[in-house]
Amino acid sequence: MLDFMDYIQLAFAEATNWNRDNSYSSLTATAQSVLDFSTPERLRVHLSSLSTPHFATSYTLGTVGLIDGSVSYLFSTVPLDHTPSRSALIPIRKLSPGYRQVQAPVAPIENFRVDSILDDLNHAPNHGRRSQKATLFHATLHLPPPTTLNALFLRRISPTMQLSLAVCSTRGPPLSKSAPQASLLTQLSHNTGKYSNEYLFSTDNALFGWRGLWNFGPDPRNPANTRPAHPLSLLSAGAEAYYSPVSSLIGMSTGLRFSTLPAATDVPSSTSTSTAPPSSSSSSSSSNAGNNPISTFPYTLTLTLTPLTGSLSTTYSLRASPNLAFSSRFGFNVYSWESEMVAGMELWRKSRRASPTPNGALEADDGLEWARRKMRGETGPVPPLSSFSVKAAADPIPSTKVAGLATSAVTQAEENESVLKIRVGQSWNVRLLWEGRVKELLVSAGVGLGPSSFASSLPCGGGGGAGAGAGKSYWHGVGVSVLYSS
Repeated sequence: MLDFMDYIQLAFAEATNWNRDNSYSSLTATAQSVLDFSTPERLRVHLSSLSTPHFATSYTLGTVGLIDGSVSYLFSTVPLDHTPSRSALIPIRKLSPGYRQVQAPVAPIENFRVDSILDDLNHAPNHGRRSQKATLFHATLHLPPPTTLNALFLRRISPTMQLSLAVCSTRGPPLSKSAPQASLLTQLSHNTGKYSNEYLFSTDNALFGWRGLWNFGPDPRNPANTRPAHPLSLLSAGAEAYYSPVSSLIGMSTGLRFSTLPAATDVPSSTSTSTAPPSSSSSSSSSNAGNNPISTFPYTLTLTLTPLTGSLSTTYSLRASPNLAFSSRFGFNVYSWESEMVAGMELWRKSRRASPTPNGALEADDGLEWARRKMRGETGPVPPLSSFSVKAAADPIPSTKVAGLATSAVTQAEENESVLKIRVGQSWNVRLLWEGRVKELLVSAGVGLGPSSFASSLPCGGGGGAGAGAGKSYWHGVGVSVLYSS
């Protein structure tokens, strides 16, 4: 389950219309969401809040013999008014990444306005003051000592460019006089819709990096291009390269991704055709007649290659239904003949809640609403049995308020979901994860079983290495993570 602050950062990206899929770092995000999930290793409690549309806080407390925790703060110049922040209202699919549907690339300049982000106080005139651009500040302090500070500065420079500064600083033991270990990662992203480039620099070994992704097909920035109204698939190619003059480290990789787009699985219905305007109906029917769906199931294929190490990896992800997805990954090394095989699945389950009545009580639909309406002398069509009924109160309630309550009830019922994820490796390393809502709490419970090597590393990446975790042993772990936000 995503951390609450990560959820707010995703909401910031959606509010500023930044396409996360148009990046080489997200090339295998669909398979990673299904296969590379992590299970809690102990009991952790998260208390979070989006106190204002611009400010969020989060407190974490964990225990497994030793009590630790963290304190997080986040500030955004973009108001997140439409972001659900209560744990009872946050959709589970927002916090539990599952099959990730790749969207068609669009031109950022068409969907992002650089002008005013912060509303002026009391709607006062600007008086020549320059409007602020989308900016986000985030800091997390991990306790107890040795403490670690993680900070993030994110700023939207232009509709197509974004700057990110990430700082990680770890303080030594209390009796140590050594200076804190700190590193800074700078990333400049340029996303045009047709292609994207990312330039990176890290103070750790003075590492320079570049990542790029190219989408085949018409350029979305040029509306004059002749292209299908609803493209069915997307083919992307990308590469990355790194170099460190301090340690003489060189790294590079390249990859391909083929994914079906939402239009490939949309099936036109008679109701949508009848309610649409005549012009849109004709264009929709003509496009559907000429572009039949190439697949009834969304799927994504990726191929990545690392020439220097000889590693080759392929993934195949398929969404068999809106609530069921499968994914597999096969890796092979041409130099050592080593291979890796991982398979996983996710199963979503939707449960219905009792519908709230105007007085705040809960009432389940017993199918007798037609009789109550007849006894009250009401006329008109009877709502279907699956709809949410509202019990009559002593005082009359405006119809607009009743409609709002019914809409809220439907929304809450649809969001009451849970997911079960399973991952199995070729060495029978099994992971099971369940995430869902229990009352007002968001709960994530998982278990891991299988052979693994123990390795330890510091939060900033130090302390690890090839010699970490010398022996293999049979292990099992059970953990629970609880999130409550208001």
